Amino acid sequence: MEKRAKQSVGISRRQFFGGAGVLAASGAFGAFGLAGCAPENKTTEGPGSISINFADTVEWDSEYDVVVIGWGGAGSVAAITAVENGAKRVLITEKAPYGDEGGNTRYCEQYAYTPASVEDGVAAMKAFAEGFDTATDEIVQFMAQGAVDNVEWILAHGAESFGTPPASASGGDVQVAWPPFEDLETWTVEKAGQLMLAGEWPIWPNGEANNGRMTSYQVNAPDNGEKKYWKLMRKNVVGMKENIDVWYESPAIQLIQDPFTKTVLGVKVAKKDSDVFVRALNGVVLSCGSYEASEEMIETFAQIPCGLPLGSTYNTGDGIKMATAVGADLWHMDALSGPWPTAKYHNEHRGIFGGTMPNRITVEGNCFYVGGNAKRFMKESDWHKHGHVDVGGTWISQQTPDIMWAIMDATARHGTGVISYVEDEEIIEASSIAELAEKIELDPATLQATADEYNAAAAAGEDPRFNRPKASLKPVETAPFYAVRLWPCFVNSQGGPKRNTKCEVIDVDGNPIPQLYSAGELGSMWAGVYSGGGNIAETMYSGREAGKNAAAVKEQPQAVELALVDYKPQSLGNDLDESEATSDVQLGENEYLGTGEGLHGPIVAKVTVVDGKVTAVEVIKQTETADITERVWSDMPKAMVEAGSAEVDTISGATLASNGLIAAVEDAVAQAK
Repeated sequence: MEKRAKQSVGISRRQFFGGAGVLAASGAFGAFGLAGCAPENKTTEGPGSISINFADTVEWDSEYDVVVIGWGGAGSVAAITAVENGAKRVLITEKAPYGDEGGNTRYCEQYAYTPASVEDGVAAMKAFAEGFDTATDEIVQFMAQGAVDNVEWILAHGAESFGTPPASASGGDVQVAWPPFEDLETWTVEKAGQLMLAGEWPIWPNGEANNGRMTSYQVNAPDNGEKKYWKLMRKNVVGMKENIDVWYESPAIQLIQDPFTKTVLGVKVAKKDSDVFVRALNGVVLSCGSYEASEEMIETFAQIPCGLPLGSTYNTGDGIKMATAVGADLWHMDALSGPWPTAKYHNEHRGIFGGTMPNRITVEGNCFYVGGNAKRFMKESDWHKHGHVDVGGTWISQQTPDIMWAIMDATARHGTGVISYVEDEEIIEASSIAELAEKIELDPATLQATADEYNAAAAAGEDPRFNRPKASLKPVETAPFYAVRLWPCFVNSQGGPKRNTKCEVIDVDGNPIPQLYSAGELGSMWAGVYSGGGNIAETMYSGREAGKNAAAVKEQPQAVELALVDYKPQSLGNDLDESEATSDVQLGENEYLGTGEGLHGPIVAKVTVVDGKVTAVEVIKQTETADITERVWSDMPKAMVEAGSAEVDTISGATLASNGLIAAVEDAVAQAK
C-alpha cells in the first residue's frame, strides 16, 4: 500500500491522551504497539512533538476493501453491491457455523413489504411511525423509494418473479394484497374457495384502508417454506467468491477506530477462536442483527426476563456493543417484532415460529391461556400485528406475563386441530384440570374456576372478558387435559446504532462515524409499529446503500502531528466552600446574620434587632423552589417585623422553607442577647 505524507493536525496533549484513554479501554495500545512515537522536532525550548499514523500501529493480519459483519440478507446485499461498485476484495465474517448462517433471513417467511408506488409507501410508513420523530421525511422517503426499487433489483439478481415484474421481465406472480377486513371474525378467511391467512394491516394504524397500496412479495412465489430469497442471495454471494471471502464461526468482537480522526479502520475477529486484525480500507458494514437472542438485552431494553428468539440464536447484540464502543448513538431499542406467546423447541433455546402469529397454538378453539396466577390474560384468537395490539387506539407491543400456559382438552390435542408444531416432550397431560394445575405448579382451585368461567363463555357464545370471537370459543371439557408452556418470543428487534439515509452510523453528536455503515435489522429504520415483510425489504435497500458507500474509495488516514506541551497543575478552587456566599455582607448597628436550614440548603437572613424586637428582615441567601416559596420571602419578613419576633405562621405548602427562615431569624435574635 502506498505510504502517504504525514499531516500536521495540531492535536494537543489533552486530545492525545483522550484518544489514549479510548485505546486503553480496548487494550489497543498494548495489543498493537505504538510505532513511530519517538519525539520529532524536539528543541531545547520545549518538549517538541510526535507524529503518528495510527493505522500503522496495528499489526494487521489481513486486508480487504470492505468488511461485512454478519451474513444474512442485508450482509449478502451489502457484499454483492460492494463488489458491483468496484470493491475487489470483500470479507463477510459470520458468527454461525456452516449451515446456520443467514441470520433471521433464513427463518422468516421471505415476504418483502412493497408499495404500489413511492407515494403509497410514504403514506403507509408515516402511518406506522406516527408520533416518532426519528421517522423523518427524508428517512420515510428513502424507505419507500428503496422498497419500490427492490423489485427491479431482485429481478436483476436472478429472481424469476417478484410481485408484478416490469414489462421487460418474463413471467411473474401477481400477488394479491391482503383482504380489507378490519377485524377477523373467524379463525381464517375464505378467498376464491381457499382458506388463507389474513394480512396484518388491511387497515393501517391511522385508520386508512390499505386497498392494495402496500403488498408483500416473495421471490418466485409461493415460497412454500423453501426460503427462496435467502437461497438466492446466498447463491449470488457464492457466485462472487473470486471477490468475496466468507469466514464461518468468526464473530467480529471489536471495531478498530483511529482515536484522532474517529475513522473505523478495521475489525478484530475471533476467527475460530484465534484473534485476527482485519484492515478495511474503505468501510465496515454492520449487518449482524439486533439483540433478540440476548437474554440480558431483552431484559434490559424490553423489560422481559424470559424472552426467546423465533429466528437466529446468534443475534445477541454484538453490533450494538461494538458500535457504542466507537461512539455510536442508539435508536429504536424498544421497537420490537413481538412478543407473542409461543411454545419452544424442546432441546433448543428458541421459540417455534410456525402457527403462532394468530395468538393461538391450536387449529381448533378448545384452548385458553393462563398466566402464573392461573387466570386468563388475553384474547387467544385473531391476529396480532407482529406482536402489536391495539390499546386505547394506539398499537403497542402486547404485554405478556412471565409465566404462560396453554390449557386444552383432548379435542384440541387429538382431533382435527392438532397442536401446531409443538413437540410431544413439551406437552403435559393430566386426567383433570386440578391434576394438570398440580403438574404445572398453578393453584388448582383457581385454574378450575378459570376453566369453568371459560366454558360458560363458550356455552353462551360470548366472551365478556376479552371479546374472543364466537367461532373460536370452544369448550375445554373433554379429558384428558393438556398444558403447553408458552414464552414471550420475538421475530426480531429493530434496535441498534442510528443511521442516516447513506446508511452511515451516527455518533452521539449527530455526525457520521467515518467508514462505518449498517444495514438490516441492526439499527433498523422502522420506528414505532412494524409491518411484516418490512425487514426483508430493508435488507435490500439498506444493504445496497451501505454496500455502495462502503465500497467507495477513501483517502487513507494520514499521520497526525501531536504537540507536546509543558503543564503546571494548580488548584482551581472548591465549589463546596460556601463561606464566600456571605463574606461580603456588611452588618451595621443592631444587625445580625442568622442561618437556618431549608429543603435545598441553608437560608441566611440579615436581621435588625432593637431592644429584643425584630425590626427588619432581609433574606440574603436561599435555594428553595421559587414558585412554591415566593410568599415565604415576601410575606413572612413583613409578619415578623409586625410581630417583633420570629413567632409567625408558616406559609401553607412551603413549611420547610418557612421553618428555615424562622430558624434563621431566631439565630440572629439569639446573637443579639
